[in-house]
Amino acid sequence: MSAQRTTYPPRLRGLIAIVFLIAGTLVAGATSAIVWERPSLAVLGQASVFLALAFLADLKPVPLDETGSRSVSLAFVFVLAAQMLFGWEYSVVIGSICVLVPQVLARAEPTRALFNSGVYAIAALVSSAPSLLLEPAPGTHPLAIAAYAIVAGALFVVTNVALVCLAVAFYQRSRFVSLLHDNFRHAGMAFLTMVFLVPLAVVLWRLDMTLLALLAGPLVTLTLYQSSALASRIAVRHAHTDSLTGLGNHRAYELELAAAIARSNETEQPVSLCFLDVDEFKRLNDAFGHPVGDAGLEMLGALLSRGGDAVRAFRLGGDEFALVVDGPPDVAEALVRRVQRELAEKPLEGAHLITISAGIASAPRNARAADDLERVVDASLYWAKEHGKDRICSFDPTVVRLRSVEEQVREAERSSRLRAAENLIQIVDAKDTYTGTHSQSVSTLCVALAKEVGLDDESVELVRLAGLLHDLGKILIPDELLRKPSALSEDETQLMRGHPELGYSLLANLDVAPVDTWVRHHHEHWDGSGYPHGLAGREIPLASRILLVADAFDAITTERSYQRALGSTEALAELRAGAGSQFDPLVVAALEQHLGCTTAVPVPSRPAERLELVA
Repeated sequence: MSAQRTTYPPRLRGLIAIVFLIAGTLVAGATSAIVWERPSLAVLGQASVFLALAFLADLKPVPLDETGSRSVSLAFVFVLAAQMLFGWEYSVVIGSICVLVPQVLARAEPTRALFNSGVYAIAALVSSAPSLLLEPAPGTHPLAIAAYAIVAGALFVVTNVALVCLAVAFYQRSRFVSLLHDNFRHAGMAFLTMVFLVPLAVVLWRLDMTLLALLAGPLVTLTLYQSSALASRIAVRHAHTDSLTGLGNHRAYELELAAAIARSNETEQPVSLCFLDVDEFKRLNDAFGHPVGDAGLEMLGALLSRGGDAVRAFRLGGDEFALVVDGPPDVAEALVRRVQRELAEKPLEGAHLITISAGIASAPRNARAADDLERVVDASLYWAKEHGKDRICSFDPTVVRLRSVEEQVREAERSSRLRAAENLIQIVDAKDTYTGTHSQSVSTLCVALAKEVGLDDESVELVRLAGLLHDLGKILIPDELLRKPSALSEDETQLMRGHPELGYSLLANLDVAPVDTWVRHHHEHWDGSGYPHGLAGREIPLASRILLVADAFDAITTERSYQRALGSTEALAELRAGAGSQFDPLVVAALEQHLGCTTAVPVPSRPAERLELVA
């Protein structure tokens, strides 16, 4: 329970009321019993020693996690020893006081402090049940005292932990059994050790009170053990945790996948593997900056972590994630679809939405070895990304073709070359007279126009890439020419007109066909007056015609050193004027529809046109 929050759920308020009622009655009864029996000052003094030791022990509990929200108190040893030496009433009073006072001094939330104190008092009473049957009198054999301590200690621990876990479960709306298991898993060894220290404290006290000082050694050892165990757990978790998202990292993924496949092969129960990629994550980073990209990854990690006990989520690196799911592929697919829906409702800065693509396969159905299963899942993810992104592909051998190692290497090399080319585009935009985002703006508009004219998802993706790379050749044009504020000379014009061919040459070796050809012809005009080859009409690749319109619209609406920016209406008027001469009328009409122009002319009906290439 949080010290700052004082509004509790109804069930928790009911539990608190019950604990207050029982504990209040117990403490009052125990105090009355002590007063009634009129103990000697010597007995009161001895009991006070155990109260002081329990109080000091509870001031410095041993943490069980790095936040300090869970800890184990060594006061347990002295509360239980006091019960065996002086009676149940002393342990109830000592237990309630030694917990309450340190929390009051620490300014803990009052309800929480009183609840924890009450739990200790109740646990002290429950643990005294064996004494009602057989009280360990002086002279009792140490082994008998140890047996008594084990039974009493078990009752105390179970009562204490159960009540605290029940309160946490009500507060966090989590599973009581899971909390109980987690607490005993982390603190069980410490409690077991303390149980054996209780009879040692009793025996030492009865032999000679001063010998109780010898208990300091085992208590310090226990404290060091718990601290060391905590440090080891933290180190292991950090070694297996991604620092940004809090999910498991690549090492944790490898260990979990190997264990999951081994279980699946042994039991024949399905386990599914899912690879997820953030679509166009580099564009997100380039457009909005890495802090926004990191925020997107954190958001996705949080959504994936809510998959339940059957799902383990990992970040493999960059924008790549993985899920290991106990169950068939449809379980993983349902989780990914839920994440896609939630991402669609959570735009990042700039109203940018994150989309993800996923590939899924399962063992033992699709593979029995980790490497084979990863290859199948990777092929499924590749299919999803190549067919429009924001998709899920569960492996089907009739649909997804497994790529050879050579093909995967070639694709990786091609992707690396493309990333290098896209990085060069940033240099081009910085050299030119635009605001620095011209290529990205043209690429975005190309996607919209390609969809308006009815191209399929795979073609739209290629057109997007062409829009991003269309000015690559300008990297070889002198800066002074790109930024010249006055009209170009004839020689300068010819040099500038060479940039489509230069871009084609730079892209020719990147294995990005037909994108290189589209870039080559993106300044051809519908009437044949363009360059570099004077193509006309449908001789010009459709993608090149889309590039020309998008490039022209962004140029007209962008402020430059030698030209003021026009509004969308004025820019459309210029493009309409050039439709049929400079521009393809179909693409201009698509632009009008995309911009929602009220006077837009419907996209002309034309025989279906594919993205044909021109040699």
